[in-house]
Amino acid sequence: MIPAENPARLSVSVACGLNVEIRLGLKEIRIGRGRDADLLLPDPSVSRLHARIFRVGEQYFLADTSRNGTYLDGKRVTQAMLEGGQTFRIGPYQIHFLRERQSPEPDPPTVTQGARLGSDSSGPPSATIPSTSSDTFGLEGKSPFIKKLIENIRRVAGSDLPVLVDGETGSGKELVSRGIHDASSRRNRPFVVVNCGAISSDLIESELFGHEKGSFTGATAQRRGAFEIAHGGTIFLDEIGELPLALQPKLLRALEQKEIKRVGGNETILVDVRVIAATNRNIREEMSRKRFRDDLYFRLSTITLHVPPLRERREDIVPIAIIFLAEAASKANRAAPELTNAAAEFLASHDWPGNVRELRNAIQRALVMAEGPSLMAEDFSFLLTMESTPIEPAADTHLSRWEHTEKTSILAELARQRWNKTRTARELGIAKSTLFEKLKKFGIRSPESDR
Repeated sequence: MIPAENPARLSVSVACGLNVEIRLGLKEIRIGRGRDADLLLPDPSVSRLHARIFRVGEQYFLADTSRNGTYLDGKRVTQAMLEGGQTFRIGPYQIHFLRERQSPEPDPPTVTQGARLGSDSSGPPSATIPSTSSDTFGLEGKSPFIKKLIENIRRVAGSDLPVLVDGETGSGKELVSRGIHDASSRRNRPFVVVNCGAISSDLIESELFGHEKGSFTGATAQRRGAFEIAHGGTIFLDEIGELPLALQPKLLRALEQKEIKRVGGNETILVDVRVIAATNRNIREEMSRKRFRDDLYFRLSTITLHVPPLRERREDIVPIAIIFLAEAASKANRAAPELTNAAAEFLASHDWPGNVRELRNAIQRALVMAEGPSLMAEDFSFLLTMESTPIEPAADTHLSRWEHTEKTSILAELARQRWNKTRTARELGIAKSTLFEKLKKFGIRSPESDR
């Protein structure tokens, strides 16, 4: 279990759809291009041992050990003290230093000041905020569904078996996978997120397994992929249903043999990686259509965890909304307005096809646009506009339950982004080309010309 004592992390985007996180503790963290680096950055401009992060007391320091330099706030540094929210640059990579605020009290209050329900009318009886300590892995709520999910995360973390996390878009699948990593013995090694839907099909093999110099046009240097970067840690393959069929046997080999080959290479490389995959698709239906290998599915789903949608745990909606309201107000450097009981009832009755992600976006929007000191039910009227978006029921008769849900989520996000497809794809965590494929599949047509 992660200690609650002021945890810190490094986070870096290595490529489109490929992000790396590493937890900081007492142990020194080495950053570089060499395979013995704790945070491996696969670029020729990065030295084999480029920089290190070390801890003195409660403070973390960045030390440069390279020729090309390490830059903090645009200035080359030899050694510097790090503060939460800072970003430093190594080669082409912007590395974020993230640190949670340490509570001055041993037990945090159950209600955040300024984020509460109004008392002007009757409504949901509870205004308390669930604990946000690391033992809940960021999964807020007191419903039996969430309590059971948290118990299962702890149980699953004790093994190295592959895990398949299924659930609707925006329900918190990445939180579950990060929770498994953080509660495991691999917690001090990298946590690598690969969004299979955000990487083009002709690049995803290279992003996963790396490539040798000259193996294809543009391969000007050897490059390590996600599996090598995650060595000793955990790799999270989000939207695994988007993985090209031709690449699936190579992933299966990596799972079973714990070895990979870079694109264009002959060397077999051993990798010690735990694999967690996630999907919002019905993979069994994909298997029946010959779009997903059954042997890979059965290997990935050795353990399966289901993340319930918000509409199946309505008692969690208002407490989560209050947390989001406090967070959004804090970032805006203002006091959080009250959430009136009428607004709380409205939020609790909404189906939230985009789940927790949609709820967070709705709270942020209402906070910015509200005119009064409290959030009223009418401040969320834009949700009704989204619900009224036409869905062309005649085209839906052939869709499965999962596809209906996916279509609803896409329509909700399109409406929220005013049909801007670039922003919609980014919010959904998929490539724009993938979004266009889904629009065609579901018969969704823009009310305006494409943007």
